Amino acid sequence: MHRGLLISEIKPGSPAEKAGLKAGDRLLKINGSHFYDILDFHYLCAERRLSLQVGKSNGTVQELIMRKNYDEDPGIVFFSPVLGPLRYCRNHCIFCFVDQQPPAMRPSLYEKDDDYRLSFFHGNYISLTNMGKLDIKRIIRRRLSPLYISVHATDPAVRRKMMGNKNAGEILKLLGQLARGGIKMHGQVVLCPGYNDEAVLERTISDLAELFPEMKSVALVPVGLTRYREGLAPLRSITPAEAREIVEKYSTWQEHFCREKGEPFIYLADEFYLLSDYPLPPHRHYGNYPQLENGVGLARLFLNELDKWKKAGIPKVKRYGEISLLCAKAAEPLLKELVKELHKVSALKTHLHIIPHFFWGGNVTVTGLLTGSDLIRELSGKKNLGEALFISRSMLKEGSRLFLDNLSLDYVSGKLKVRIIPVEGPLELRRLLTAPPATEKVKGGNALEHPDGGNCRPSQCR
Repeated sequence: MHRGLLISEIKPGSPAEKAGLKAGDRLLKINGSHFYDILDFHYLCAERRLSLQVGKSNGTVQELIMRKNYDEDPGIVFFSPVLGPLRYCRNHCIFCFVDQQPPAMRPSLYEKDDDYRLSFFHGNYISLTNMGKLDIKRIIRRRLSPLYISVHATDPAVRRKMMGNKNAGEILKLLGQLARGGIKMHGQVVLCPGYNDEAVLERTISDLAELFPEMKSVALVPVGLTRYREGLAPLRSITPAEAREIVEKYSTWQEHFCREKGEPFIYLADEFYLLSDYPLPPHRHYGNYPQLENGVGLARLFLNELDKWKKAGIPKVKRYGEISLLCAKAAEPLLKELVKELHKVSALKTHLHIIPHFFWGGNVTVTGLLTGSDLIRELSGKKNLGEALFISRSMLKEGSRLFLDNLSLDYVSGKLKVRIIPVEGPLELRRLLTAPPATEKVKGGNALEHPDGGNCRPSQCR
């Protein structure tokens, strides 16, 4: 049996396919060199002509030649995202969402990765508590920039307490080393009342601002709490009054940083604005939207698409006479604005359903965390679902048709007796509504599978 790294997929039309590589092959060497992980792989693949030693499933070893452009993706997908061993989290954070999940979920939802390679390639947030001197040197030597760092607090005692790790107090030292090495970073602060708010938060922001421009942005995110917190540290949610205070206070800080640094530097999660009833900042406030994965600017992007919808005029709906949309509580104000526009279509009846978070409970209100069982519990037996139910694609596991509770899109669709179509935002919804019936396609490829045997396509989500 060849060791090497097992290939799970070869992208069609890629240099790897043209070279003769196939799924199930093991890549042993590149240009005569072994490789340890995804960083080594990309480093060795930088050449235009690659000599690949490949172990085939029949036990033979072949030498294949791959030709590609310098910046071209080879088109090889491995079973492990980092190729080598994945680095897992050593922390016991008081706010960890993984610890607030019920049993019997799919195994991947309980994994706590904390790997700087995933941070570089996929934007995952890392804590730096499992980093050694050699890791820092490798990051700087390989220019792994930007990285995404979970900071939470720069006060050493507070950070150690929040993260349950004695090594967590050295965060400023590590950030300083990365900054001096020219590594760009984006920071994250999960705000937990009574722990890292007020004076502790002011210190954190001030400390991180000293690392600008290498520390490019910092996101403030309210703690998310589910009903599964038995045996965990006592925590409470941000109140609307506290959200208003944070928006008011840090809007002033943003103005100061705009004058001093040319950009806001601090970005508040959309939840703060929605919870406090403050208007969202304008499009220009978010720059290139560096903190989307933290829910910073998603609502503004939604409203941007809605503005384009309005400028395009009232759509001519060619397929449906009655449809439904749904969302969780946090997105209700946004969806209501979209429904106002849909109500202008005289030939279309539109219903909006606000779905409570039965599954998670607690203070969870974001649409992306709604589950299939939430939909079944709230919508079963309703007569006004129409011919199609449009949901946010963020509710499904990336590249799959599964909700967070492992229920499939087809199963939920069958239970509700309605076609369920995932969409990215208002403009994709508009495209589907105005497409002729024979040519309607859902973004991403195949058609969606309808519970009665029709076709629908697998959805893509974050």
